[in-house]
Amino acid sequence: MWYPYLAILLASLLNAFPSTEFKVEKMNDRINSPYDEINPVVSLDGKTIYFTRVGHPAFNKTLQVLDQDYSKVLNYQDYRKQLQEIYWQLGDSQDQNPVESTFNQDIWIATATSGEFELIEHPNYPLNSALPNSICAVTTDPNTVVILNQFFKDGSMYKGFSFAKRNGHGWHFPEPLYIYDYDNVEPDVNLTLSKDNEVMILSLNRKDSHGQQDLYVSFRIHTNLWSSPVHMGPVVNTAFRETTPFISDDKRHLFFASNRTGGFGGSDIFISERLDDSWTNWSMPVQLPAPINSTDDDAQPFLNQHSGYLYFTSTRDGSSDIFRTRFTETKAELAPPVERRLVTCTIFDSHSGQPVSGKVTFGPVHEDFHLTEMELGENGGLIELKYNSIMKFLPEKEGYISREVRLDPIMLSEDKTINLTLDPLVVHGKISLNPIYFMRGKDRILSSSYQELDRLADILSAHPNLHIQIDGHSDNFGDKWALYQLSEKRSSAVKAYLVKKGVNAARIKTKGYGPSRPLTDNSSEAMKAQNRRVEVIITKV
Repeated sequence: MWYPYLAILLASLLNAFPSTEFKVEKMNDRINSPYDEINPVVSLDGKTIYFTRVGHPAFNKTLQVLDQDYSKVLNYQDYRKQLQEIYWQLGDSQDQNPVESTFNQDIWIATATSGEFELIEHPNYPLNSALPNSICAVTTDPNTVVILNQFFKDGSMYKGFSFAKRNGHGWHFPEPLYIYDYDNVEPDVNLTLSKDNEVMILSLNRKDSHGQQDLYVSFRIHTNLWSSPVHMGPVVNTAFRETTPFISDDKRHLFFASNRTGGFGGSDIFISERLDDSWTNWSMPVQLPAPINSTDDDAQPFLNQHSGYLYFTSTRDGSSDIFRTRFTETKAELAPPVERRLVTCTIFDSHSGQPVSGKVTFGPVHEDFHLTEMELGENGGLIELKYNSIMKFLPEKEGYISREVRLDPIMLSEDKTINLTLDPLVVHGKISLNPIYFMRGKDRILSSSYQELDRLADILSAHPNLHIQIDGHSDNFGDKWALYQLSEKRSSAVKAYLVKKGVNAARIKTKGYGPSRPLTDNSSEAMKAQNRRVEVIITKV
């Protein structure tokens, strides 16, 4: 199913994947039309597809201004003039026919009854109106979706996103979805949610973007509130456009579109694998093979795990249409030959920085029964890597705390070395953690960090005589005394989490250092983020 298939996709870097394995089908003419169809979003059960139709003359013409619907009180010419003015303010050309405008977007819904999407619905106001309407993601509630823009009953519209909830055969008026520090300097924006709705991936153009649009991650804080977008790093993001993200059900595989160089042409669909729990460490993106990608624009991937279909849009037939391909089936005999190479692997003591001897267990991430164990001396040793698979490494040594590391062999430095670290069980030593995320300005831990704290709880359970101190740190933005208090509260929140997991409270001390021990000079938002951290120090072994 999924994991072996990703290994085969990674092998397409060597142009070894047979394109005939994929059979792409264009969706039926109930979904596709002579107009542009974009943004396919599929329900979790695979039986409903939401999509957006652009520039269609039968769009919903409701144009609410305060307590009046201009589509009912104005004649056609005056109505068209008002609509043209609104689209112009959104970025359209002044002489554009508003009916043909790319801002004329309506949501359509197709439902499958016997395997095909036969039933087509064009919802009325308030889900659709004369303003741009598009569904971005489904939620854990089958009757609730995320739509583009924020709408208000006086007819105003603002940047952002909203929740829309079905009410029988109609829809409730959309409710705003809030994201801390949300900002996007251009109208083009995309969003996807993880299956559990805890993680949001956005395509935005912000001050810290590397290109025209980059991918960012945000974490759920409350029902309708997500954390400040965090840049997902230079591996998935380039100086080109990274758009239309989709995150797989297991939250480890990212699909997106990019017009970066080296593709088939136009925009192509890529896939990357998350290598740890930080959401900023990704494998080198792999371009999906033909016929999924073409010489035209291919984008907006959406994988429905229930049906196994990958849905996407393409302009290969002139206008933008919706296509799909069976994605989670493959044949073992089609797997390409494995490319191998030798690299040097060394284990280091994270406290002293010196190389140490130890054992390393390694192998492809999805082959738990085919792992290799090797003893390494202080000078390291040569190990064999496979080119076409993400690898995992677990260094181990008595008296040390180990953690699994994932690595994309494609991204190794030219000297072909792998440096692994172990945390020694010594007083004043640190236990390495991925970043712990909190609600902005609060001591509430975001659910995205639970897995990393569970790992820390497991370490303390495995070493019952180990005592620690949890140090909270902050950047220098704000009142200094308040920052000390916040850092102390956050370290206490981590302690409370561990105690709930069964760790004796007497083994854990807390300390808030506020901005007094920075790692960087706080000269940029990225450097401030490095200073907002939690560290775990060993106090007794």
